[in-house]
Amino acid sequence: MHTISSLIRKYLDTGNEDYFEQLLEQFSPLITAYAKKLYYLEYEDSVQELRIAIYEAIRKITTADDEFACISYIKKSVVNKFTKLYHESVINQNILANSVSLENTDNRNQQHYNEADTCITRIDLENTLKKRPPIERKIFHLLMQGYSDQEIAIALGYTRQYVNRLKKRIWNSIVNDKSICRLL
Repeated sequence: MHTISSLIRKYLDTGNEDYFEQLLEQFSPLITAYAKKLYYLEYEDSVQELRIAIYEAIRKITTADDEFACISYIKKSVVNKFTKLYHESVINQNILANSVSLENTDNRNQQHYNEADTCITRIDLENTLKKRPPIERKIFHLLMQGYSDQEIAIALGYTRQYVNRLKKRIWNSIVNDKSICRLL
């Protein structure tokens, strides 16, 4: 069995994915523990995000001579990624908690809404999407046609997690667009 530092050196020297897979295997208990705590993400998405954190950490290691330093650096990278993802989940939950559903309003309040003023028009949406990269526009259009993340991933040759991440990015761009937010 290889040490963490030797696996890192071999991976960085050769680029052989088998060494990286062995590293992921070594860190799987850490990944699993933190992925389970990210309850707002699907488990697979959490694992994927934390694996990416390990990959990014390994790519930044300049010398892999000290076993303890390597383990500590990778663990710190996973914890930092977890903290960032968890913080984003708290923000998202606060937004959801403070959102007002129109279903819960009574009829007297609903008559004050003018449907033309409160709906997102197709033109507003298209203008927002024009600012996005072509892949995000393509994914959005496929989503609107009723395709699932998995079906889109297969059709475009991406992973489901990547499509899911882009879908979230698209949604955030729509929500953060000032011209659309005034309508919401």
